[in-house]
Amino acid sequence: MKTKRFALSAVAGAALISTLLAGCAKSGPQGQGAPGADKGPTTIQMMTVFFTPEPPGDDDVTKKEIEKRTNTKLNISWVSSNNYDDKTNVTLASGDIPELMLVLDPFHPQVKTMAAQGAFWDLTPYIKDYKNLSAFPALSWQNSAIGGKNYGIPRVRPLEGSGNFPLVRKDWLDKLGLKPPTTMDQMYEVMKAFTEGDPDGNGKKDTIGFTGLVNPDGMGSFAWVENTLNGANGRWKEKDGKLVDTIFEPGTRDTLVWLNKAYKDGIIAPDFPTLKNSQVRDMITTNKAGIFADAIKPSWLLTGQMRKTNPQADLLPLTYLEGPQGKYVPKDSGVYGMYVIPKTVPEAKMKKLLEFMDYGATEDGWMLASFGLKDVHYTVKDGVIAPTEQATKDNVGVFLHLFANLDKYERAYQTGIPADFLNRNKQIIDERAKYSIADPAFGLNSDTYTKVGKDYDKKAMDLKVKIILGREPITAWDDYVGKLKSDAQYQKIAAEINDEYKKKKAK
Repeated sequence: MKTKRFALSAVAGAALISTLLAGCAKSGPQGQGAPGADKGPTTIQMMTVFFTPEPPGDDDVTKKEIEKRTNTKLNISWVSSNNYDDKTNVTLASGDIPELMLVLDPFHPQVKTMAAQGAFWDLTPYIKDYKNLSAFPALSWQNSAIGGKNYGIPRVRPLEGSGNFPLVRKDWLDKLGLKPPTTMDQMYEVMKAFTEGDPDGNGKKDTIGFTGLVNPDGMGSFAWVENTLNGANGRWKEKDGKLVDTIFEPGTRDTLVWLNKAYKDGIIAPDFPTLKNSQVRDMITTNKAGIFADAIKPSWLLTGQMRKTNPQADLLPLTYLEGPQGKYVPKDSGVYGMYVIPKTVPEAKMKKLLEFMDYGATEDGWMLASFGLKDVHYTVKDGVIAPTEQATKDNVGVFLHLFANLDKYERAYQTGIPADFLNRNKQIIDERAKYSIADPAFGLNSDTYTKVGKDYDKKAMDLKVKIILGREPITAWDDYVGKLKSDAQYQKIAAEINDEYKKKKAK
């Protein structure tokens, strides 16, 4: 049920697999020696993504330093994020696969087919020999595995601090003598107090508790309510070794009742069905609302904006909320794509590529790729990394998309953040790690969902909005869910997802 995919025709895919298995695709010039060895540099062909206006050149400072430290010669095909999927299509279909290639969606059906038929190296038995790669979070390897095997090196991302979860105006809490909410009942009371208690002190009834938006096919900013009441991160929840669709869970129904009451009490933005993300943030920074849902990272971005006129402004990311199923906060997948190595690369060269990526999994490698050279491109004070003007001149930071992100506190940081604010964010991340819940269905596909799933999602979301707004009774939801239970096509989605889940766990 992944939403972002690249298209690849079955004919092109089949032709590619035959080509790869025959060993006819080009694998690039072969270097001698391994990273760090005394022999000549290892030449590595790769394809990866960049997000800056221009990609690095051959004389890039970071590139030269990485080559120096790893005894390599990097021939990198940089592709803009705007058309990376299209370039992936062309590259895979051509059969001319770089020795290291970033695949943003490891679970595209064609990629899975190629892996199963031997087009890529199965790295599973080799990873244990690489100290730093094997130290990646287990969830990162699990969430990039195909059929229980790892056909690529995961592009690791931090597990905590992302996702959709409430950030609360702590200065408003302090003014009203309230503590940060930890239960859904307390959350409701805080939202109500922010609406009725004049938290901004202007003597007017012009604030609201929570602001957010919804999507045509999903709960958007309000997903945290449903997830907390279901005790699940997203659409699927594990029960007795199987995945169940939370649309049938009582927590989803309870969410509609909870939000309908909040709407009638006037403590959520009344125009939430039409709001955009920029409007939601504006409501926070202009003191119109006291709570919204986002990752931890924007906490300082928006607080910093507000402190220009209100030095006491303070957005606090909540650690967790407790619902009927226990404490909940979302855990990230821990991965964003993976680097595959085509089987046309000889085993000896494949191991050299793993050595190179193993260096990238060290703190030294990651810091270099992300920030450049210390005291040239960045300085460190009170634990805060500050880029220099030279970093901008040298286009530093582009290489961070090549290596793993080893900083578990990355989402705590924002440019210009004070040390005390950063340290508090770090503490919140440490606390979240005790309670966070992962999405058990990450990377799982259903052919039936691909064909018709979005139609079901849109119908369900349309009804949810009507119930929240009071235009339909809650019994309409009961009727809708009852029909889905006897809908063979809808039930087939769950069957296919569970088949995938069994394969994922069969490592």
